[in-house]
Amino acid sequence: MKSLTAILLCSLVFLCMVQACSALSSSGSFTTTPSLTALSGLQPGYNGIEVSGTILLPQSGDLTFNPDDTVDFYTQLNNANWSVSIILNGIANPAMTFGGAHADITGYSLSYPTSNYNQVALQFSLTEGAVPSSFPSGDIILVRAMELDSNSNQVGDAVYVNGTIFNPSELNANIATANTNLANLKADIDAKSGMGVDVSIAQQDYNAANAALNSASNAVQSSPTTVQSYIDSASNYITQGSSDLDQAWANQSIQQANTMLASVDGLITEFQVNDSLQTSDSRLVAIINKRDLAAQSISSANDQFTTGQYDTARADATNGLSLANQAWNLSLTLKTQLGQGFQFPGLPNLGSLLPIFIVVVVVLLVIGVIVYRRRTRWDELG
Repeated sequence: MKSLTAILLCSLVFLCMVQACSALSSSGSFTTTPSLTALSGLQPGYNGIEVSGTILLPQSGDLTFNPDDTVDFYTQLNNANWSVSIILNGIANPAMTFGGAHADITGYSLSYPTSNYNQVALQFSLTEGAVPSSFPSGDIILVRAMELDSNSNQVGDAVYVNGTIFNPSELNANIATANTNLANLKADIDAKSGMGVDVSIAQQDYNAANAALNSASNAVQSSPTTVQSYIDSASNYITQGSSDLDQAWANQSIQQANTMLASVDGLITEFQVNDSLQTSDSRLVAIINKRDLAAQSISSANDQFTTGQYDTARADATNGLSLANQAWNLSLTLKTQLGQGFQFPGLPNLGSLLPIFIVVVVVLLVIGVIVYRRRTRWDELG
């Protein structure tokens, strides 16, 4: 059993070794002009890019390389000039030169018996590369070395040297798009504020997004590598602001519905206590049914609000408010039938005080007439 385990482990190690040496690889770091750090902040039109290094080739059986395959060097730069030397046992052969996006080295010129040659490598240099003037923001392939079979299919892993392009016009366009989204958020905040919604948290999100976009605009020329991070930050704040605004709007709708429901409950209690109406009274039954439907809708709104479904919560709250209003109107009709008159939602019933109000008004009118007559008489006497 131990022998079998050892054999399996050895087989696994062998397979890993075969796979590891079955692809192109670099013999070390690449030399670039400008530096690798500077290559992470290129702009369209930049020229004079240089890249050089050494690529190690995988063996194929008893040959240093598969004679049917090809090593393809490729770049996305314009005006590239290539120089490639085959290195045999550490000795460089005369360089081959190429111009354009590709430089291909056939497998025939790279295949030698491993009994005489340990390994074949390719020493390359790319010079005079220029970033296309219309290249979009993002990664650009400065050099890619890839093994291709006879059908031009990739064999193994490729070796890359990449740069990053920051296109000012594209960055400015992204900033403009984000500013449009920010303006839409501001308009929505102002509209909801006019409706009485608490927009304080959404306003904070707006302020943070606005600051990030100002930083992005200032960094387009001075620090282009940071621009997209500012834009992404602003976009996140805008998204959060919209969510916070929806939350505040839904919360207001629920509170409004709850306030009306409480007013209806107050009238129902008044009918039952002060007017001694039985729950079975058909007039009260209609009100209670509407009230219960409103309560169910408001309860659903609270559940949706808790799970972050603010649009649905607002819709349920609006429906609950409508049902509570219907119950309120039925209550006013019943109050009229009971001779209690009009009442505002949330205010106590003033119908029982109406006779007192009438007496007070009559007394004030009499006093007013007496004062007026006395003042008129004084005016006549001079």
